Amino acid sequence: MKIRWNFLLNFLILFVALVFVAGFQTTFWFQLFGNVPAPLLWLNLIVYVTLYRKPYPAIITIYAMGFVLMSYTGMPLKMMWISLLILFTLVYGIKRRVFWSGSGYYTIMCGFSAVAYHLIYFFTSMVLERNPASFEIVDRLVQIILTPSFAFPMYWVLAKMDKVTQDELVHEHGGLEI
Repeated sequence: MKIRWNFLLNFLILFVALVFVAGFQTTFWFQLFGNVPAPLLWLNLIVYVTLYRKPYPAIITIYAMGFVLMSYTGMPLKMMWISLLILFTLVYGIKRRVFWSGSGYYTIMCGFSAVAYHLIYFFTSMVLERNPASFEIVDRLVQIILTPSFAFPMYWVLAKMDKVTQDELVHEHGGLEI
């Protein structure tokens, strides 16, 4: 069996990027901006994996990312994995219907994912947890606005990384290709 070193290298670089953006989001952001809620930079990575990977490797990568993110949050693992699986299903469903490659689509999907993730997490928390998550409308709105604003630079970096570390880029076009 041939080991695909480019795939492994890409996987490891994604995890280094995940640790970097999660660390930036949880520590350095508050040093710069005080009490302003940090954007969900790790969510942009998850959206990128969902859009530009095949489904089964993407699910495995997202579950592994959820496990790594556990060291940066107080969220239970079941909540993280359930929220990420539902988000993957939504984003992948939209991708199957409408997809075009590029930073514009990626930014739109990051905005959609920020809204969807907060709703998924809030309602899943109400169903599964004894003490559900608080609504915190202002904090959530600030995160929803800030998260897609970091999507364009992240797309540029991740696309360059993919160009170097992958044999072929995965662009599964959905029902309507623009």
